[in-house]
Amino acid sequence: MWRKWWPRVGGGSWRWGRVGLGCGGSEGGERSCAGGCQVLTTAVWDMEDLELRFGANLRLSDRERQGVHIGEIELGSQFVGHHNTLVAKILSHRVVNKEGFFSSFSRLWKGISEVSIREIADKLFLVRFENHRDKARVLDMEPWTFRDALVLLSEVTVGCDIRSVDLKMGVLWVQLHGIPPLTMTVGVARKIGSLLGQVAEVDHADGEDCVGRFARVRIQFDVTQPLMRGAFVEFLEVGSIWISFLYEFLPEYCFICGCLGHPSRVCLEKAGECSSQRCGVESLYAFAGLEAVEDMRGRPLKSVLRRVAQGSPNAGSWRPRAQHASERRLSLAESIRQQRELDTRRT
Repeated sequence: MWRKWWPRVGGGSWRWGRVGLGCGGSEGGERSCAGGCQVLTTAVWDMEDLELRFGANLRLSDRERQGVHIGEIELGSQFVGHHNTLVAKILSHRVVNKEGFFSSFSRLWKGISEVSIREIADKLFLVRFENHRDKARVLDMEPWTFRDALVLLSEVTVGCDIRSVDLKMGVLWVQLHGIPPLTMTVGVARKIGSLLGQVAEVDHADGEDCVGRFARVRIQFDVTQPLMRGAFVEFLEVGSIWISFLYEFLPEYCFICGCLGHPSRVCLEKAGECSSQRCGVESLYAFAGLEAVEDMRGRPLKSVLRRVAQGSPNAGSWRPRAQHASERRLSLAESIRQQRELDTRRT
């Protein structure tokens, strides 16, 4: 909440600033809100910045210099429920169907009360709930995807410029394959999962063990970093073992660099058309095959079932549809795995 304006002279030029309350309600300095954005509780605009925009001979009028103060009366009750507000970003290189997003997620995120979704920037949306319970439900049910793109969510507060929020933390369920059964505990899963990011949840029954086909963790991770394919983990009396990471309902990602948000062709075009001639398929698609295909009971995940039900009006509960982008990636990844097995047998 901004409290006052004042003009002052600094460095031989006129400067204007304002003092406000940041995310923590304290004055002065710089703070970070839950969304990772920097809240400048003392913001200053230099005449040099204005001169760059309007020219070196800029002369402000008295009315421009005076400005106006926005207080609680003007804000009214607009931000009374800011504690129940989220900012959402669609991680995609494609043009986003905003109306489709509004329609779909207004229904999905509606809980006890209605939810309001407004666009504030390109692929960036302000989501307002009327109560904390509805907001907490949406966060607990992460990850969310829209048209094969991951939806990033973050909490924000008044005083934070949400248009400049650097949303880069996403949530995915990750399967940890290869853990020795007698060492499959919540602690082990959490320790291995910490390699990927912050562990939000470990899937397990009552007790401290999570013995099964694999361990399963919900991870909050940096989407600007390449996906991890696995890691060597050293166990007592067992030694070092490679633990593979498979991602459930993996959104669009690049087989070449391993990053979310763009298809492989983007990196392929950057590398040049001759890359496929210099590199083999195995090295070119080094991050292929990271999507999980089975659940804890060995049943195909829904994304795979949709592919099986394709073209059959009565098969399953999904309508006939074109092959999903992730399913096309899955087919390519399976082909690569089969080729690797053939190469291994030949050698």
